[in-house]
Amino acid sequence: MGRGTTPSAARAAKAAKATPGAAGKAAGLALAVTCGAQFMVIIDDTVVAMALPTIRTALDFEQASLAWVVDAYMLLFGGFLVLGGRCADLFGRRRVFLTGLAVFTVASLACGLANSSEMLIVSRGAQGFGAALLSPAALSILITVFTEAKERRRALGIWGGLTGISGVSGVLLGGVITDIIDWRWVFFINIPVGILLFALAMRPALADREAPAKGTSTDTTGAVLITSALLLLVYTVISTSHRPWGSAATVAGFVGAAALLAGFVVRELRAEQPLIRLGIFANRQIAAANVMMLLAASGLYGIFFFLTQYMQLLQGWSPLRAGLSWAPFGVTMAVFSGIAIQLLPKLGSRVLCLLGLGTATVGLGLLLGAPVKASYASDVLPTLLLCAAGYGLAMVPLVVAAVSGVAKADSGAASGVLNTGQQIGGATGLAVLAALAGSRLDDEVAAGTAMPDALLASFHSAFLVGTVLSACAALLALVLPALRTEFDPETTSGV
Repeated sequence: MGRGTTPSAARAAKAAKATPGAAGKAAGLALAVTCGAQFMVIIDDTVVAMALPTIRTALDFEQASLAWVVDAYMLLFGGFLVLGGRCADLFGRRRVFLTGLAVFTVASLACGLANSSEMLIVSRGAQGFGAALLSPAALSILITVFTEAKERRRALGIWGGLTGISGVSGVLLGGVITDIIDWRWVFFINIPVGILLFALAMRPALADREAPAKGTSTDTTGAVLITSALLLLVYTVISTSHRPWGSAATVAGFVGAAALLAGFVVRELRAEQPLIRLGIFANRQIAAANVMMLLAASGLYGIFFFLTQYMQLLQGWSPLRAGLSWAPFGVTMAVFSGIAIQLLPKLGSRVLCLLGLGTATVGLGLLLGAPVKASYASDVLPTLLLCAAGYGLAMVPLVVAAVSGVAKADSGAASGVLNTGQQIGGATGLAVLAALAGSRLDDEVAAGTAMPDALLASFHSAFLVGTVLSACAALLALVLPALRTEFDPETTSGV
């Protein structure tokens, strides 16, 4: 047995060499298991959206706090994502993968059994933590198994293509389950899938092929500080639906969040093995790309949340119909993402980001004229198509800009920061939009406005802020360099 090789890894290597097709079978198994896990993780970002109006009634949620069903998942996912990747290196990829999968599956059961709003929110947070361990470990396994450049590129291409497919699948699945079965099965469906993936991942072919790294430590303190800061920030924003922005409690919340964030920065500057190497933000291109992703995600997640509410609460569409209405979005985004990969070497990041985010901004702006009673073809579909095309064009060059120009050893960390910013941007953006919309709704009701018109006014407030966020992201594209490079999915691994 070679030095540093575990007995299980040695047995896996020996088994892989036993027959010519063993390595191919192991690779196929790894692709199926890891992509299956990632599919499940991404779906849980969107599948719950179709069930939110039903969950609100069933568990007596207030409108502003309903956003926490989404926020709790995204915050814990984003806050611990980079740490999850470090844990995979330190404790073993498969071990962390199995741990994350177990946490995610058990938390899904708790979500489905929730009998109060508080229990559901806590369980969603646990799901997010499990996803933060599961997702980077899965990608690490994939990269380890596929060692040849061509095969790795193909595997990572499949992995990357899951984003659009999983997103629209989550919306469609959420609508079907909520409308035909029960909202609790939005979470219960993860249980058999999780058990199957766990059993497959236990097979020797997926054993770690090398010993976990030694001499390194996880920055648990950094992860706790940044996650606590963001949780306090989002909680404070959401709470403004019940108290003024200038109240003592609100100010204290913002000051506390700022103090925790400052503590995180100090910790990262002093830590031997920091969670995030803050030096990468000295690069203007990387800093701008990350801010753009945060702003774009803030607008996108918020609009997704409120447009779904608009479909169901004002238009009276069933969860199934609302879910089906999002199908063109997923298909169009996948198509334009492929187009962006082809155009990037010709047009560069700056032009594609400006064109894409500008198109998305126009699409979001159309919602400002959305009526109480809308036509899908004329009032909803144009927004979906423009936003999907715009975000599809912008996301690939944004990723390239965020990871280009860094040392190879830091490329994974740069990608992890980008993914974290996407999750956190979505969570904080949704929180701000929910607070503003809730405040507007209360003001309209207090003024005697009829409920349909009051709801529309609150949705318009959210749509306006989302449009502004997208426009700001588009303007930031002007500071990006005109990067013209072939898209390399290996640089976006996030591990």
